[in-house]
Amino acid sequence: MFVSADYLSVQYGIDDDIAKFFVDRDPPKDNLYWHEKLLYLRPSPGYLFIPLMFDLLYRIGISKQQLLGNEFVQTMEKIGHISALEEVKKITAIEAIGQCEALVFRTKKNKYWHKCIAAYFKEEPGNLLTNFATPIKALHRGDMFLFALCNIDIIDEQVQQIAELWFALISTLLLFDDAEDLQNDLLKGEENAYIESGLNPIGLEHINALVEKNIDKLSKVNRAMAHQLKSSFVQTWKLPYISQLINESKWH
Repeated sequence: MFVSADYLSVQYGIDDDIAKFFVDRDPPKDNLYWHEKLLYLRPSPGYLFIPLMFDLLYRIGISKQQLLGNEFVQTMEKIGHISALEEVKKITAIEAIGQCEALVFRTKKNKYWHKCIAAYFKEEPGNLLTNFATPIKALHRGDMFLFALCNIDIIDEQVQQIAELWFALISTLLLFDDAEDLQNDLLKGEENAYIESGLNPIGLEHINALVEKNIDKLSKVNRAMAHQLKSSFVQTWKLPYISQLINESKWH
């Protein structure tokens, strides 16, 4: 399915320039994340998060000149390649983190953000990002993209807000993916937030509460985006396996 700039602008409230930039952009060559993809954007969460997160960053004060500049965009794309290498098990998670760290080590622009990222991936207790991370491990499989933010100028006061928005956005989008893949992941024993939460009414209640909290955070920055994500989440829960669990619960 083709994702148009109008679709992004109307449905998600994405800034017109950001929407057009990614819709018109060609997939990077020799990049496993975009392997055999004819279009840069797809309607799946793994690609849709890109213009959505860029828009959120723009709305909290980061210039489009920085966001759409070659350094930041190409860093993000290279991290996508690294994450894809890990996903197909060509490298380990530790090797992937090491490669991301090496990618931004000499070009980093914000030492505080870099310090927070390093502490987060080392799982150091009490670090800033962990304070805003979701408790469901399966919802953190995209977090390597946080390394890309080392290559834009952000003030220390923006760090907390960026962390909150990232985890709110990515965890909500990954829940869409995991709902679609639930039965297949059960068969294959793959990582899945619904499976991790117990596949029971209590687990669903926790997921619902997480999304409500996420939507509230996102709505303060981009109300249209928050509304669309909430609507999509409601539709996702109409999938047969999940709707059955909801019907068994006491809170639907």
